[in-house]
Amino acid sequence: MFKRLLYRKYIGKTALVGISVYSSSGELEERYQYFGEIISIDHVISIKTSEGSVKTLPPDIKSFKKAPKGIYTLKSNGKQILNPDFVTSWSITKPAD
Repeated sequence: MFKRLLYRKYIGKTALVGISVYSSSGELEERYQYFGEIISIDHVISIKTSEGSVKTLPPDIKSFKKAPKGIYTLKSNGKQILNPDFVTSWSITKPAD
C-alpha cells in the first residue's frame, strides 16, 4: 500500500530513457533512447512512448532521476524533448551463448 502511494507521484510524469546493450563479453552492441509518459508502476514500470507504444522497465523507481531543465535531443531521430520530468538509463548484458 505504501509503495503505491509513493509511486503515484510518478504517474503522468515524463521520462527520457536510455538503454545500452552489451554482448556477454562486454562490448557495446547497441544504444537507444525513447521518451514517454509513465502510465503505471507495479511489477514493471510502463511508459507510453511519444509514438504510442508501451515499453516496460524493471520496477526500480530509484533509477529515475529528476531531469535538469533543458532541451534533450534523441540521438536516433533528432527529436527534441523540452524539460522531461525524469531521466533514467539502463544497461543490458546479453547472456553467453
